[in-house]
Amino acid sequence: MSIAMDRACAEEIIPARPTPPKDTPTLAGMLLRPGGISNLIASYPAFWYKARYCDFRVGFSSNGRGILVNEPEAIRKILVSEAEHFPKEENQLAILKPLLGNGLLTTEGQVWRRNRKLAAPIFQHSSIKDFAPLFVRAAERSVSLSLENSGPFSIDKEMTRLTLQIIGEAVLDADLDDSAESISDAVTRTLDKFPIIFLATAFLPNKVRNRVVEAIVSPTRRQLDPYARSIVAQAERQESETTLIARLMGAAKREDGEGLTATQVRDEVATFLLAGHETTATTMSWAWYLLTLHPEWQERLHDEVRDVAGERPLTAEDVPSLLLTRAVIDETLRLYPVVANLMRRADKEVQLLDDLTVPAGTTVLVSPWLLHRHERHWREPHRFDPTRFMGEEAANRPRHTYLPFGGGPRICIGAGFAIMEAVLILATYMQKTRVRVLNADRVMPQARIVLRPNTSLQAVVTPRQPDIRR
Repeated sequence: MSIAMDRACAEEIIPARPTPPKDTPTLAGMLLRPGGISNLIASYPAFWYKARYCDFRVGFSSNGRGILVNEPEAIRKILVSEAEHFPKEENQLAILKPLLGNGLLTTEGQVWRRNRKLAAPIFQHSSIKDFAPLFVRAAERSVSLSLENSGPFSIDKEMTRLTLQIIGEAVLDADLDDSAESISDAVTRTLDKFPIIFLATAFLPNKVRNRVVEAIVSPTRRQLDPYARSIVAQAERQESETTLIARLMGAAKREDGEGLTATQVRDEVATFLLAGHETTATTMSWAWYLLTLHPEWQERLHDEVRDVAGERPLTAEDVPSLLLTRAVIDETLRLYPVVANLMRRADKEVQLLDDLTVPAGTTVLVSPWLLHRHERHWREPHRFDPTRFMGEEAANRPRHTYLPFGGGPRICIGAGFAIMEAVLILATYMQKTRVRVLNADRVMPQARIVLRPNTSLQAVVTPRQPDIRR
């Protein structure tokens, strides 16, 4: 199928998105329009998808006002060249710290730099390749389980089970199958309370906000703590450094002779456990939704996998050849970035553009949801078209218009891990099955802490016949 035909097919269906209001919602409007609180992207007005930058105001707290930035050069300064002057915004940290503690996602300054340095070698491409057989074995088991279902099943829950199994084995060489539902339910309960958390961060003084968020999140933390602490105990007993957490603990001891404290290790385990599976599970759920809307792409992916690997198990060496599969993952992350909003706070006055100077203390919003659909940066921005990530169009795209994993020094350290994992899961499924989400017409993206579908995805998975042409 030609690129022109692909684009013609893509014009028929627009993937789900909230209809933006014409004007910026007022404080009263946010309260009277519950969708704007329970789903923040639904409150973003239409002109934000065109603006270079603009002011915003939510709530009474000083934390609720700031500047939205959509200009790539300004974003480069915020995330890269001036990153040290734009630490993470305290409201986002107030939400994440009670759950994750002081892990890589939530620390700043010297503590973050030390732990990032320790973890960096673990996530180099040469190290990530070692996990490719694990990704494929887990994906093949998931395919078998999916094909055993006699009727519709929740494919988003299966993706959670699959990615928890992978991160559990990669972190600990442990099977988290029996714990997957409990972990997933605990996280979902916290995400479902996001409207209350949002109201607390927008309208309450910091001390009161912290108490409210702690009360909401602490039950989830207590439920997840036994899993994290058992991983720590197991890693301490291991002599080899074959798992992520064992390597991190070993690197810390070599660095200063003391290593990480038990609490520090627990916090990193919680970060690996939750962020490490949620990114890929959510991405795969959105991929199945989009490939249901555009089944012609399932056939293209099957053809690509057949040409690269036939019916043998995929390997890390196959990934560079799976160009269409990678493009589908990239386009999925463009339309539905796992994290819809990145918040920073300027610790000094910074000139971002000739006509934009940010005063000290200003909250800055960089929204991948808006940036990835910005009318100045993307052609037909709301349409599904993986070809935009191929050829000259991809090569000529300005940097910092696509931020599925953030950017600069604080870019997600597990980005390479997540991409290889997602590509190999998708390719393994396409090698053996067709997937159809039955309730795709009722799906809407919902931005809580992460961007999830608003409903469980009920799917049927059917087997492909062996290819007699080979």
